[in-house]
Amino acid sequence: MSQKSVTFNLIANGIKTLMSVLFPLITFPYASRILGADGIGKVNYASSIITYFSLIATLGINTYAVREGARIRNDQEKLQKFVKEIFRINLCTTFIAYILLTVFLCLPFLRGYKDLLVIFSISIVFTTVGIEWLFTIEEEYAYITKRAILFQFLSLILLFLLVRDRKDYYWYAALTVISAGGSALMNFWHSRKFVDWKKKEESYEYRKHLKPIIIIFGTSLATSLYMTMDTTMLGAMKGDRAVGIYTAATKINLVINTLIGTISSTILPRVSFYIGNGKKREYEELMKVSMDILFMIAIPAAVGMMCTSDVSILLFSGKEFLGGVTAANILAVKIVIGAVNRVMAYQICIPYKKDKEVLVSTVCGAVFNLGANLFFIHLFGVEGAAIATLLSEVVVYIVLLRYSKKIIDVKKFYYRCPVYLSICIGFFFIRWGVNQITSNVVLCLAFTVIICVGFYFGILLLIKDPYLNNYRKKIFLFIKK
Repeated sequence: MSQKSVTFNLIANGIKTLMSVLFPLITFPYASRILGADGIGKVNYASSIITYFSLIATLGINTYAVREGARIRNDQEKLQKFVKEIFRINLCTTFIAYILLTVFLCLPFLRGYKDLLVIFSISIVFTTVGIEWLFTIEEEYAYITKRAILFQFLSLILLFLLVRDRKDYYWYAALTVISAGGSALMNFWHSRKFVDWKKKEESYEYRKHLKPIIIIFGTSLATSLYMTMDTTMLGAMKGDRAVGIYTAATKINLVINTLIGTISSTILPRVSFYIGNGKKREYEELMKVSMDILFMIAIPAAVGMMCTSDVSILLFSGKEFLGGVTAANILAVKIVIGAVNRVMAYQICIPYKKDKEVLVSTVCGAVFNLGANLFFIHLFGVEGAAIATLLSEVVVYIVLLRYSKKIIDVKKFYYRCPVYLSICIGFFFIRWGVNQITSNVVLCLAFTVIICVGFYFGILLLIKDPYLNNYRKKIFLFIKK
């Protein structure tokens, strides 16, 4: 198989992720104003609950499939057998997830959320049928990007047609399922390019996959706990309105994290391929490149979020959600720490089959998060949930750093951080200057972002940042092409 360009993969997957960023930025302001804090709170509370059952259905299969499939993708027969084995395991775990969900829906305290939970649960089977991991193994990022843009555009049209008043939060939830369903059906049809589903294999080996899948599942579950526990516990302790305000605070943070997470998700199959084929030098070079990109984007994104959180929430959610500004500023720090954690987990430990070590780190984070949420939410409410989430990321970072140092010299990854951070201090002065020029929310946000981006990359060009100089020509040529 001819190797696809890592730069092309990053840009293609980046475009897809950028669209997933723009989509909520367009839909959430409209939905939050139509549905209000209570309606948004109900939808996100139900969504956070379904997340746990989705985890049971996926069972760590996505990460395991990408890691192991990328190692054998040049052997078509082995890959086809592997894909069929993993898909059948996934069907079984999905069936188990639905049995557990049926029992869970009988609990009396969920009576007011039952319909929303049923709607969101349909996406579980679509995720299984969609076998997104197969296209990641094959690095089919161009196809994934085109498909994602198509269904996001369709969902946007349906949003404006179907969500018209405060009672339409059911339609708002259903749009997620509609998009997932269309993507899943298209994926399964397209998968015939790589897998002959009609061909029967001589034998199937399921048992050898189960142990690593379960360990990765434990990691995914623990990660999900400390990523969604804040919303779940905030809803239980402070009510739907608090969840709605917190959602506004986390929305931009989630968007930025998703965009930055593109780096790890795009590079994982290539990293696994290099390690599986003994290409240590190529692996280390790729890690250096990915970390340069990571810090170059994550640090200004975090500082920029701090500078614009108030106008962003006011513009995209409304005055009703301004109580989430402090929480948004706290969560901005999490952008950088969380990005580094993903690299250490999914580009260093997981490719080297250090699944147990990643599990230990995430369990530590989840256990700490549980206690921290109980303590901080009780004291500070919405801000307390943000503090607990940030501190949990710090705990995970400390544990992962201990394991990562045994595999690769991680110190060399941080050399450029002081440079990027010192440039970003200027963002606060830029925001102050923009405030003196205009009080209009739209202009304030637009001017701040545009000037900060120009200032940041302008300084990097002036000081001849080594990574930016080496890759700017490739990026310009790709855009031109």
